[in-house]
Amino acid sequence: MQTEQKGINQETINRMELYRRILLQNGFSEPICQKERSLHWMFYKETTGNSAFVLNLTGYSDRVEVVYGFASTAFTFVKGDEESLVRWGIADEDINLRQKSSIFHHAEERDTGILVKEMYDRYKNLEKEALLRIVRIKRKKWIDKITEKLKLLGFKKKANTWKRVLEDGYYLMFHAQKSSFSDKYYFNVYIGKENTDFYGDCYYNRIVTDCPLDWQTIADDEMIKFLENDIVSQLMHIIDTPLHELGKETMIGEHCECDRQQCVACWIQKKS
Repeated sequence: MQTEQKGINQETINRMELYRRILLQNGFSEPICQKERSLHWMFYKETTGNSAFVLNLTGYSDRVEVVYGFASTAFTFVKGDEESLVRWGIADEDINLRQKSSIFHHAEERDTGILVKEMYDRYKNLEKEALLRIVRIKRKKWIDKITEKLKLLGFKKKANTWKRVLEDGYYLMFHAQKSSFSDKYYFNVYIGKENTDFYGDCYYNRIVTDCPLDWQTIADDEMIKFLENDIVSQLMHIIDTPLHELGKETMIGEHCECDRQQCVACWIQKKS
């Protein structure tokens, strides 16, 4: 497969070509509609009647990223989608149980190969139902990491939201919002007044990450750093600042869409 992409050196392209040959020699297939001029290559190998092992490569100027894991292929039983796997493959975010590895140097190829083989050997005989059950358990453990941090700040969890009381009948809420289009998450912060029509009527803001965040492929140390440096620090600032002082901050006013009809006195100072 001949391809060129601005900013990608020939060494990276050659490495990806090598990986492609190895995958095809080991029983993987690539979709018919693989974009030849793109450096995002998808490969799959059906393992059971309703699941497949997927390995996708993406080339960058300094590395090759490998996203791999198992995906349900139940969509191929839907009328009109019978050839979807063969034609289009499976995108990174649609791999139900997935991991990611980055290869910067040749020395890292062996380690990545070991990780890929370990995952393949461990789950290759799983049917779709067992695979999805493992994903549910993994997701719960990830959500529990957030709960552990926010419980120390006085938050109580309900589904994927965490809420705590502020002063004068106001509340602070944190929400891990699953994307409607992929298995990734956005993180939202709300301040609202209890017993009003909708939450976050005072303030709503989205914590910007590599947005949306892939909860499965983020490294544990990166997730801890994100929780402490981005989520906890922002929530602590709101908790520790009286509302009449918090309302003077520009960011608060810029993210308030209230019609100012909800409360007798508004704590947010909006610029006219």
